[in-house]
Amino acid sequence: MDTVKRIERLERRLRIATAGFVLVTLSLVVTAWRVQDPLPTHLRVRQITIVDENGVDRVWIGAPLPDPIIQGQRGQRAGPISGIVLLDSKGNERSGYVTSDWSGEVFMALDSERGQETLFLVNPGGGGHLSIYDADRNLARIGVLNGQPHVLLREKGEVIWEAPEEPGNEENQ
Repeated sequence: MDTVKRIERLERRLRIATAGFVLVTLSLVVTAWRVQDPLPTHLRVRQITIVDENGVDRVWIGAPLPDPIIQGQRGQRAGPISGIVLLDSKGNERSGYVTSDWSGEVFMALDSERGQETLFLVNPGGGGHLSIYDADRNLARIGVLNGQPHVLLREKGEVIWEAPEEPGNEENQ
């Protein structure tokens, strides 16, 4: 075989190999480009915990949420809740916007370092109340339930003013 034919055959093989390499490279680039989704469109989890630079829990988003931490101690909730809870730099629960998994109520609470101080609650069938209280059992509540407006003031647990007056209402705190 003469040298010219041999060179022509090598050139043909080189062109085929180059074309194959280009096709494989293009197919890999197109496949990688199609596989990459810029952002996920849906995230499905039971709980998300956001921590600060010191590793302290600062936000809980969950269904259900963990029991509260008050003054560094894990407490127990009256029942399961789902929603969002904010914690302070010490890891104590300070606020929440949640729903009750048992009653269906939705509420927002604002807490001091000692415990819950303000509660805004709405019942699933309508009506709700705003309560402001402290650890000394002082309470100011205004609300509407079953189409009736209601105001209640307590000092150290004793009713000092209520309108309309309802016997036995002190248990509904």
